[in-house]
Order: sequence, then C-alpha cells, then structure tokens
Amino acid sequence: RWENCVSANEEMIRWHEATGLPLFSWSSQAGGFFSGRFSSEDTSDTEMVEVYYSEANWERYSRAKQLAKQKDCSPIQISLAYVLTQSFPTAAVIGPENAAELQSSVSAAGIKLTESEVDWLDLKA
Repeated sequence: RWENCVSANEEMIRWHEATGLPLFSWSSQAGGFFSGRFSSEDTSDTEMVEVYYSEANWERYSRAKQLAKQKDCSPIQISLAYVLTQSFPTAAVIGPENAAELQSSVSAAGIKLTESEVDWLDLKA
C-alpha cells in the first residue's frame, strides 16, 4: 500500500516537472505533524494517525529535526521550506493560529534547501 503512494508521488513530481504547472499544497505543513506536538505513542488524534502516522513520516520528522538544528530553525519551518523548494513551482497554504506561527511561516519561506537536502528529507538518500 505505501509503495503505491510512493510511486504515485514520484509520478506526480515528474508530471509537474514536465509541465511546469504549479502544485497548490493544501496542507503544506502536514496539519502540524512537524510541530513537535505529536508522538508515535499518542494516538488520540485519529485523523492525524490515519493521515500522517507512518514509519516513513516519523523518519521524515526525525530528519527534519536534524536539519532544523543545523539551520537554526524549527522542524515545522523545514517542512514548509521543503514544500517551497521543489523542482517545480509550488504554492503553500498555511494555517497559523497566532502571530508567532505566522511569523514562523514567513521566516520559513526564506530557508533555502539544497537538492540533496530535499532528497534526504524525501528519504531518497
């Protein structure tokens, strides 16, 4: 099942690269998955569990934390920078709940990721 999602994701990326059409990322920060508010042991939010709790996503979160430490920012900022640093045009919908979250997202827009960092976050490296 997961392998089918990965294949579809890779196909979608190739399509956006080939056509140049932008991706409109509705949940660009994964509903707060990368915020640190969630843990693999806490399964009380059934929607988050169903949508985001997978071994691969927990590894992505771990890598986002590592990269955030290197870049002196937060994992949630890395998640938004990831969406904005694709090989095709993207637009990210954000959902800040307060001024601090808005400022965090604005700052994240300025974080530059290398192609190898994006691949690493994508579990390709």
